[in-house]
Amino acid sequence: MIAYLLPAIFAAALAAFALANPNPVIITFWPEGWVAELPLWQAILGPCLVAFLGGALTVWLAHLPDKRSAAQLRQAAALLDAELASRDPRPAKPR
Repeated sequence: MIAYLLPAIFAAALAAFALANPNPVIITFWPEGWVAELPLWQAILGPCLVAFLGGALTVWLAHLPDKRSAAQLRQAAALLDAELASRDPRPAKPR
């Protein structure tokens, strides 16, 4: 339950920010001169979302080789466990 508290507070703050900033702003894209009219909250939070997703994708791609090697190690461990389980379970006789 506590794990949901911080994201809920963050979502409430974003919602309050969006409701407090509905005024339209004009954004001109250089060099072509394209113009877009957006609410202020979209003009601010949109690039933040794009940057967050770009960073998350970069980190995910950077850790992909580690995930692959970990999967191979898990597979090798499972094969070794199966080999140990298939061996004769009788203990050695004392001499």
